[in-house]
Amino acid sequence: MEPEESYLIYDLFRAFWTRVVGLFFREIAERNAHLIPKTGPVMFVVAPHHNQFVDPVILLMHAGRRVSYLAAAASMRRLFIGFYGRCLRGIPVERQQDLARRGAGRIRLEDRYAEPTVISGDGTRFTEQVEAGMKIVLAKGAGQARVEAVESDTRLRLGAEMKELAALEALTSSEGAAYTVVPHVDQDEMYRAVYHRLNKGECIGIFPEGGSHDRTEMLPLKAGVAIMALGATAANAELGLKIVPTGLNYFHPSKFRSRAVIDFGQPIDVPPELVAQYQQGGSERREACSELLATVSEGLKQVTLNTPDLETLRLIQAGRRLYQPNLHSLTMAQQVELTRRFIKGYDIYRDMPEVRDLRERIEDYNTELRYCGIRDHQVSSMQMGRAEAGALFAWRLVWLLIMGLVALPGTALNTPVFVVTGVVSKRKARAALAASTVKVRARDVIATWKILIALVLVPSLYSVYSVLAVVFVRRAPLWATAAVSGLDQWSSLRIYVCAWALAAFMSYAALVFGEQAIDIVKSIRPLFLSLVLGKEHGERLVLERQELSDDITDLVNELAPKIYPEFLKTRIKDQLGESRTTHANIINESAHAFHRRMRSGEQALRQRLGGAIVGADDGAADDGAADDNGGGGSKTARRSKYRFSPPTPRTMATLNSISPLEFLTSANSTAASAGAAKSGGAMAGLRSDAARQSSADDGG
Repeated sequence: MEPEESYLIYDLFRAFWTRVVGLFFREIAERNAHLIPKTGPVMFVVAPHHNQFVDPVILLMHAGRRVSYLAAAASMRRLFIGFYGRCLRGIPVERQQDLARRGAGRIRLEDRYAEPTVISGDGTRFTEQVEAGMKIVLAKGAGQARVEAVESDTRLRLGAEMKELAALEALTSSEGAAYTVVPHVDQDEMYRAVYHRLNKGECIGIFPEGGSHDRTEMLPLKAGVAIMALGATAANAELGLKIVPTGLNYFHPSKFRSRAVIDFGQPIDVPPELVAQYQQGGSERREACSELLATVSEGLKQVTLNTPDLETLRLIQAGRRLYQPNLHSLTMAQQVELTRRFIKGYDIYRDMPEVRDLRERIEDYNTELRYCGIRDHQVSSMQMGRAEAGALFAWRLVWLLIMGLVALPGTALNTPVFVVTGVVSKRKARAALAASTVKVRARDVIATWKILIALVLVPSLYSVYSVLAVVFVRRAPLWATAAVSGLDQWSSLRIYVCAWALAAFMSYAALVFGEQAIDIVKSIRPLFLSLVLGKEHGERLVLERQELSDDITDLVNELAPKIYPEFLKTRIKDQLGESRTTHANIINESAHAFHRRMRSGEQALRQRLGGAIVGADDGAADDGAADDNGGGGSKTARRSKYRFSPPTPRTMATLNSISPLEFLTSANSTAASAGAAKSGGAMAGLRSDAARQSSADDGG
């Protein structure tokens, strides 16, 4: 074991990058970190690779051990990325696609049926560009094959024919096919480095998909992870290697201050029988690698979210939000685990008529939400009258103004950072998309470039602001600097340092208050809809959501025990496991404090407003009842054209003793049977009050 001093640079850079990435995300939660072996060699197999150079740092934050990554040699050759990679003890891996070069001319099959492995070329230079053992890869991944022999500049022979339909169409076309030459890469040095680290009891991190991407499903795993595990164990029978499947799940991977969950799976042992089979070589070795790779792939599926397309993922997430797990509040990591179980259940039961019906209803519900411009969690805030919605609307506008004013200076200072990082990261994404055959929109590179650009631009920008502050103090008239006593006597260095610290503090304030301001902006939309459309529209949407939620919950409770036998035996929170949010800092604590203060003020406002409405409405209801009974008295106040149905004081007392969901269910049944006989108990009193209030409104 190397002495601890040799890890000093590694530990410093790990601490630096974990702080940087921790600032980029609002929350990072982890599950099952206790499964990671505390000692001995460990191979972390991480997927999906959705966030390029950010993914390794998140593992460093939560693994609890030093991890050395396998990184693309092309990335290690870059100036800054290579420097950081070497400081974090990265192991370079030469990838064939990084060494590929465009072949001259165009190629075609000489005789598709008689000699399907012979390739002829027009304008090609096979003797200069191609050697035996290299690969010929057609454009857009249409097909590839290993070169067996180069016969001339315009003729070569493949080791096997290309049978893919797209490859045959390209090679038999009149204009021929464009191609790329991929050289053979000797990975012996890389394997020796990996075996050396594992034999020392260290940890290795590997992304077996071979590169980052932004697809909703994992890419096929490369065989390297199996070769490393079996090869290291074959060379050292006492190694005791553990393979830990690690899943990374992002809510919005490319957005600043988004959320992420890292999930560790059950460690996998390397079976001795597969090691013995691997040592036999030939086809036995390939079979052993395939079997271990299948085991690792299955382990990754238990800690990742995999859907065939984005639409299916959105459907599953909507169903998970509508499901009511015994009224328990779930953590972010438990929500991810529940989504994973929903995906498994959907794959099994997707063809059931009940599931197809719910799928259509969920799609209709999501369409209605998009039409209204709100999110699912905002639906419940729409079941209020215009008076309450208007008061909360004004209250939140006041808080938005306060927080916006506090965040404005820091936001203005950092506007150049936002603009530059946004523009450059999108350009990098377009370039990455053009060079890739697996990326969808290349969102996997955006967060990395935002962080790298900000690391350079933010200190430089603050330095410019500090220099401008020094120039201003030195040249400004005395009245302009009179606010700070003795400012004109300060040294230039002191002014520079104080200005730099002030810029950093203003940015911190903008981060804290700006997040809260954005959350308030998002919450204003449903209040505005309630204010404009009235309570009836919101109640209809709430009722539709509740019915859909009940149907989903009933179906899940019926089908889930067939997949998870423990479903009905334990609470859903116990099944999903415990999680821990390890990324918590003063920014989050400050934000939560302001959020609690705003919410407490809202509660007080709603209580006062509710009491005022109840008092006024009780008098109006009494007047209406008197008119119906022929009282003949004149009304002292005219009811508003907007119909409010606030609960009476007796109803409010009853509400305090029951759950909101119970009240919602009982209120729906009451509306359907207002004239039915009422039973005793608390719910009977609630129904009686609701019926009297409804008749009073009709009389008014």
